[in-house]
Amino acid sequence: MNYVSNRMLNYLEPQMYARFTILANQKGCVNLGQGFPNFPPPQFLREALSQEALTEQLQYTQTAGHPKLLNSASYFLEQRMGLKINIDKEIVVSSGAQSVLCCLMQGLLNPNDEVIVFDPAFDLYRPLIEFSGGKHIGVPIKPKVFNTKEMMQKRFQNGQFIYSDDDNWELDFQLIKKRIEYDKLAEILEKHPNIVVCEDAAYHHITFGNNQPFIYPRCISHPKLKDRSICVISAGKMFSATGLRVGFAIGNENIIKGMKAAQTYHIFCLNPVNQTATARCLDQTADGIYFDSIRQLYEQQATKLLKGLIESRLNLNYWVPSGGYFIVTDISNIEIPNKYFIQNDVKVTRDFAFAHYMINEFGVVCIPCSPYYENKETGQNLVRWAFCKTDETISEAINRLK
Repeated sequence: MNYVSNRMLNYLEPQMYARFTILANQKGCVNLGQGFPNFPPPQFLREALSQEALTEQLQYTQTAGHPKLLNSASYFLEQRMGLKINIDKEIVVSSGAQSVLCCLMQGLLNPNDEVIVFDPAFDLYRPLIEFSGGKHIGVPIKPKVFNTKEMMQKRFQNGQFIYSDDDNWELDFQLIKKRIEYDKLAEILEKHPNIVVCEDAAYHHITFGNNQPFIYPRCISHPKLKDRSICVISAGKMFSATGLRVGFAIGNENIIKGMKAAQTYHIFCLNPVNQTATARCLDQTADGIYFDSIRQLYEQQATKLLKGLIESRLNLNYWVPSGGYFIVTDISNIEIPNKYFIQNDVKVTRDFAFAHYMINEFGVVCIPCSPYYENKETGQNLVRWAFCKTDETISEAINRLK
């Protein structure tokens, strides 16, 4: 007898990140795969958790979130993003951004509702959509041009990398910064009143070049889009502590209402210590100084890894990050030994073959990008490298790639 539901049959194997982390540990690799910082979170977070653990009652809290956290998040969002949030109606807290997204899908989707996802997209979205009865529609955003090694080398000046806002994508980021793309989106959506926009803003505090943390156009702050938008935020990403498992969504009260209902029957409420400790951290960082330092750290690490990849023996092409944790490279020019195209008696795409090639012959882990596309072939020449790592980790990876 099969005790597993049909909708789970495609998801029984360990997640891709877990598989590659296991391989990294088995083979002594430098792990630039899974996107978690391998350095300690800020001391003020540890102190907040310790202090709250001694004083918090450790009983059920409100389903929507602990009052302290709701108030602190509201103050923080007003200070950093200029958003005024009604804490009774327009915010919900859950166990990390992943749980927030789960509540969104459960609270919003009806059977056969269509969800448009812009690829490359986090591979979590598709199962959450399917589990809620929706239909996933991937729309790829393609690069205008790849940066070659030679093009990249010209952009290093005095040890610094020159970033550009409309670097690689067919989507023009200059138009986004000027709100032109958002105005066009609002115009389109006026004809489709049932469409809801979800912004996954887990990395909204990490921006490079001339972009500043939190301060750039978005749907949740657009006058014609905010009432039909949900913005999902990760406190774990904000404070470099992915195990914190605190995330929240802000947006239209009618959407939030459905999310609160889903939350009630999902986890009911979140750990109170994590919530009140996060509230303390939000209060301490509402001036933005901490996030300026985090931005500088990640831009420095991105530059270090970019330079190392460019100087490596790998003939890669590059998409240049404007923020976040990751660099994506094109592997079209790489010759991969045939033996790596078969894994566990199954033929794999080029990106997976390349990842196993890197593990076995270079001792470095990267992540294949084909799972981030509905059409796997679209992403089979792309791999992702995480730079949310210490100097020592990045340097060791670079040395192995020379």
